[in-house]
Amino acid sequence: MKLYLDTSFILAVVIDDAHSENARRRWGSISTGAVVSNLASIEFSAVVSRGVRTKALTNDGARTALDDFDLICASCGSYALSGADFELALRLVRDFSTKLATPDALHLASAINLEASLLTFDARLKEAAEMRGVRVEGLG
Repeated sequence: MKLYLDTSFILAVVIDDAHSENARRRWGSISTGAVVSNLASIEFSAVVSRGVRTKALTNDGARTALDDFDLICASCGSYALSGADFELALRLVRDFSTKLATPDALHLASAINLEASLLTFDARLKEAAEMRGVRVEGLG
């Protein structure tokens, strides 16, 4: 079974936050099938960049976080979003009951198109995924 790792999960593995202990424990139990998208890579990098701008992260801390992210990606499958992901994401955001922003709709569309379970700490994304019949490991 494929496991689609959304950005909230990967952030908690790499950067200390309230979810880190749970995320690191779950990450340690994943043996195969984890997938990270190019969207997660962009989002993760943007969060790290914002951390530097706001002085929550030093340049060295940011480089370490990016290196750690790259190590995670090296042990996972990679997934490049496709036109089908964007089309499904559009349908998801036009369904007002999902309450999804664009990045979360793209994560959900990718998980659906991959026929993967979703690992996330995002409550809104978890709820929308469950509405669509996606198996979710809501870790938060």
